[in-house]
Amino acid sequence: MAPKSIPGVDDRLPQSGASHARYLIGDRMEVRRADFGDSDFRDSTIAFFCRYARGKSVLDLGCVDHNPEGYQSKYWIHKALRAVAARLTGLDLYEKGVRYLRERGFDVVEGDAENIELDDTFEVIVAGELIEHLASPGALLASARRHLTPGGMLLISTPNPWYWRYVVKSIFSWNVRPNPEHVSWYCGATLKALLARYGFEMHEFARGSRYLRDRLLPLPAGLKHTTIYVAARLVPAETNV
Repeated sequence: MAPKSIPGVDDRLPQSGASHARYLIGDRMEVRRADFGDSDFRDSTIAFFCRYARGKSVLDLGCVDHNPEGYQSKYWIHKALRAVAARLTGLDLYEKGVRYLRERGFDVVEGDAENIELDDTFEVIVAGELIEHLASPGALLASARRHLTPGGMLLISTPNPWYWRYVVKSIFSWNVRPNPEHVSWYCGATLKALLARYGFEMHEFARGSRYLRDRLLPLPAGLKHTTIYVAARLVPAETNV
């Protein structure tokens, strides 16, 4: 029996480039207004990114994070990065969201993370909850490499495929995705191998969860945390094999 399609998503196959804007959920993604407020620097994702971004020039990829009204959320990564970075630029494919944020004073440009074309380089590039959306993750890494200063850092967060809730759901259903835009899962081993192909070395691997209920579970870190974090350093070209 063929798996059922997801209405409005699986029935729209891209003609070219899976990142084309018309396949983005955009402001159809619900905003949690209960989360509106100042940045929560205790959040595991924000804490990881800000630790590397503090005082640096930073490019934040996929910064709109679906619905642009989410800029008011205490979990919006771009807002937290703006508070700590020496210089911050955001990039997103969602034209409407980019325009919305620019009207509110954010330095955000429209562009494709799989083909970044900026006349600039950065000490840190942030790809938060992005790589699992992309049809060509290698294109993201190649673009990031071109826009990083020597020894620069690429920061990645992505859902943990071994998170216990996903494991339980997979027993009963083939369709286990945190978001209908996602097209892939990554673990530490696959990320390390992919990064190495594009001249990056894994500098740090970590896991975390926003939810206290998960952090308190008597389970191994690989099962109880929702998110994987990777800091990858750009290796100088002359040392690449």
